[in-house]
Parts: sequence; structure tokens; C-alpha cells
Amino acid sequence: MSAPFLKRYAKTSRTRPVLALGLVLACGFGLYAQAAQPSLAAGTQPAAKQEEHNLPPGAVEYNKGVELFQIAQIQNEKGNASGQKQLLKEAIRHFETALSQNGKLVEAQSNIGFAYLTMHDYKKAISAFEKALVINPKHLNTLNGLSTAYAFNNNIEKAIQTFDKLTTLDPGNAQYFFNKGSVLQRAGRMEDARKAYNQALKIQPNDQRTLFNMGTLLENEGKLEEARGYYEKAKGVEIGNTIGLEAIRRMEVIDAALKDTKHPAEAKQP
Repeated sequence: MSAPFLKRYAKTSRTRPVLALGLVLACGFGLYAQAAQPSLAAGTQPAAKQEEHNLPPGAVEYNKGVELFQIAQIQNEKGNASGQKQLLKEAIRHFETALSQNGKLVEAQSNIGFAYLTMHDYKKAISAFEKALVINPKHLNTLNGLSTAYAFNNNIEKAIQTFDKLTTLDPGNAQYFFNKGSVLQRAGRMEDARKAYNQALKIQPNDQRTLFNMGTLLENEGKLEEARGYYEKAKGVEIGNTIGLEAIRRMEVIDAALKDTKHPAEAKQP
């Protein structure tokens, strides 16, 4: 699932965006994104419960769109794809209405992009994100969404260029460097991918996804012992920890390959 900027408008305008998009490479180049949760200002109620006259123009419709987007995420978790799609379409209509009332609501335009991204309509997602950047060219969550949409749509160079801009604007965000590394690895630019992953690990040394991707990169280069070291750090046996379990499986494959290399005669015995 994608991670929209699920900010609700309340009397206090200070909110924290949740930047939860992430690309994950797992023995192929699969992409996935984590769900985001709304960020409410401390001491306030959800915007739907606020007095309408205290909210900026378009905020009521915007909040309705946020609520529908959240419900759509729940439907996806329940495996109800058709229900999710219908809710996302309704959310888009509310975001569009909000924009007609207040053309400066960059989050509304950005969330339209995330809705299309969730529905795998990458061309419409790209178009929506580009419109959001006209409102605010430095809107970080929109840039992250646009980069991801480019990657899903196989516009790899545009994805890399957008991630370059994103990491320049926010050089302290490990997730952006991880995303950039994933796209670079997909493009076969291994040295550049390594640099991006190393930068991500400087910021967040124990990030499981980055450790795992470094393992795949090194394994594909034939550096098995070094790759095993990264898999060792990324491993996990918890239920639902698919990356951790895959890291263990890759370690087993590497161990077998190293054994064959060191003891070829023994490996051939029945």
C-alpha cells in the first residue's frame, strides 16, 4: 500500500507528516509501500469533530477524503480489493472538491496521486504528483511519491533524478536513500546503489531493508561472505517478518555454495 500524507486539519495547524514509502528489493525487484497513520496535533480532536468555521477552506472535504483513504487501507488489509478501489475513488472526489475550494491544499493534490498509485494507475499518479509540485515544488512526500510512481512505471532515470532532488532537500532521511538505492540497483548501477545504501546505513544502521538489499547486491556480485554478513544482520524469525526469513534462506544458500567451493570433493559424495 502507499503512504498518503494523511494529515487532518484541526484548530492547531502543527502536524507531522508520516513519510512511510519504501521500496524493497527481494531477490527480484519487488516494490512495496508501508501504510501511514494520520498525525493529529496534540490536544486536538479529529478534524471532523471540529467546528467547520474554524477550519481553512476545503478542510472539511479534505478530511472526508482522508477518512475514506484510511478505510480503504483497512479494506486492503482484509483482502477486499474491489471495496478498496471504490473507496479510493470516493476519496479522490473529496480531495478534488477540497482543491476546488482551496487550490493551495498541496496535501489534497498529493493524496490524489497516492490514491492512483495504490490503484496501480501510475500515469495518473505521476500527473497528480506533478500538479502537487506546481503548488509546492519542495513538498517532500509528493517527491517521494512521484519517485516511486516513476519506478513502478519503469521510468528509472526520472525516478533517480527525483530521488536525487529529494535526498538533497532532506539529507537526513534514511528512507529516501534506501529508496534511491533500490531504484539504482534495479537500473544495474551497483556502485551508485551501494553509495546510497551506505548513506542510509549511516543514518539508520540497523534498517533491515537496507541491510537485506546490500546483501542481495553483494551476493549478485559474487561477494558471498560479505553478503552473508549483511544477511546475518537482517535476519529475523518473527511471524510476518518476510525480509528476515528470506535473509535466513539466503544465508543457507550461501553456506551451501561456500561449502561446495571449499570442499568440492566432499560435496560430490552421495
